[in-house]
Amino acid sequence: MEGNRTGVEVEIMMLEYIKTIFIGITAMAGIYFGWKQYQINKRMKELADYVAVSIIPLPGFQLQIKNVGRINLYLHKWEVASLQETYVKPWLLPVDAKSSINLSFSSPPVGQHLLKLYLTDENNRKFLTTGEVVIEPVGVQIPHSSGPSQPPISDQPTSSSPQVSPQINVALRMRAWAYKTERYDWI
Repeated sequence: MEGNRTGVEVEIMMLEYIKTIFIGITAMAGIYFGWKQYQINKRMKELADYVAVSIIPLPGFQLQIKNVGRINLYLHKWEVASLQETYVKPWLLPVDAKSSINLSFSSPPVGQHLLKLYLTDENNRKFLTTGEVVIEPVGVQIPHSSGPSQPPISDQPTSSSPQVSPQINVALRMRAWAYKTERYDWI
């Protein structure tokens, strides 16, 4: 009689059923563990390839650009207000904290301006660093004369010379900072 099973056969079937359930749970736990490990490894790689730039204003209206991330960067182009420069061969910004690039402004634009740095990394991924440059007047200097000016004494006949007004010097201060560096597919 096949319909009647003995207790031993039932126990064997129950053990096979429990074994199958255990194998299924183990497989699901392995898949879950593998997925979590993949996410952890992906995040660790993102942290290892961390991209960040620091902008430091220097005397003489210069900006010092430093790579403070963890991967070498290449500067292709920069823009501040109407000033910009594109490089035929990009400048290397190595990870080394001692290395930097200085950008100079011969005629600094007074006011508050958006700064853009167009960068690539070693893997040719493109990034855009945005920041701000503020050039503001902080003082005015007017030359003072010590008394009424007298014409120089000479034996030459005098001619009427134009009056030179005192030159006014405006002291300017530059502040600069970076907001963020993000992946951006610039052309």
